Amino acid sequence: KNRTDSYGSKQEIVVHDLCSGHGLTGMLFVACNPPRPPLFESLRTILVDHKEPRSHSVLRDCISEICPWVSKDTVQFMESSLQEYKLEGDNGTKGNISDSTASIVISTHACGSLTDQVLRHAVDCQAASIAVMPCCYTDTDAGAPYGVRRILGVAMSADVKRCF
Repeated sequence: KNRTDSYGSKQEIVVHDLCSGHGLTGMLFVACNPPRPPLFESLRTILVDHKEPRSHSVLRDCISEICPWVSKDTVQFMESSLQEYKLEGDNGTKGNISDSTASIVISTHACGSLTDQVLRHAVDCQAASIAVMPCCYTDTDAGAPYGVRRILGVAMSADVKRCF
């Protein structure tokens, strides 16, 4: 689908891969979407994690041999915690409210309560799309009543604890 704003201008699509690890998921977004000027102006991925692993640049170089549009220009790694990372629009205000940018927020490694933070970032930046895969529920049910943990299990009691 042609991504345009209300005035017909082409949009840039930015994929924010939060808690990205080495960044494979975000890089695959770029690799599977080669430049298509009639459809969108550009697609780039911003990978966010505490530390850039050595495997990131090796993986990016391997993918760019097959998909040359996967480069440092289209895949950027930001060393940052989720608390420090802000998704911002072009005008510098919190939230992606720019008419020229559509944000997609993804995360496949948001362990435990980080999933909640990723969802909060996506809502705050008015993301066009969100895809998260929660994992690592270890100890996330701590503090939930024993009866709730026993009857509902770790995953569900963690969800109940987060909601109340």
